[in-house]
Amino acid sequence: MPANLSMSALRVWRLLLVSSALALTGVQPVSATTEAGLAGPATPEELETAREDFMTYCSGCHGEDARGRGPVAIELKTKPADLTAIAQRNGGTFDREQVYKKIEGLDMPASHGTSEMPVWGAWFVHQAVGEGVLIEDARTAAKEATQRINNLVKYLESLQK
Repeated sequence: MPANLSMSALRVWRLLLVSSALALTGVQPVSATTEAGLAGPATPEELETAREDFMTYCSGCHGEDARGRGPVAIELKTKPADLTAIAQRNGGTFDREQVYKKIEGLDMPASHGTSEMPVWGAWFVHQAVGEGVLIEDARTAAKEATQRINNLVKYLESLQK
């Protein structure tokens, strides 16, 4: 890893490492496998798992009520979104695929700069793989990360006003 990287550059560097590891093992990017997992209503188990992930990873910025008023929000340059109004901001439609891509964070072109929001797709893959890059580990990691993000999308859909 190059020395003297800023936090945002470090985040991009880690993302590139995870993406490269997945590509080398023939595993499709996480977002390429979302459609089947996003179909249909959420089960109570999916919603509970997603609520736990939301409280762990999202509530610091977005607040426990998902309205963008978490304890870290005042420290950010960009105010976190009110996640209960996603459909309202989108003409009454909750676009699961669009929300998935936002959470995953892997589809933003580098020319747009980095987001203050962490790249959760890369983080969930890293948690599932750990330090291993075996082909089966990468496949399992991609599947687990995809499922966690799918569950978060369904959870956010359940919070819409």
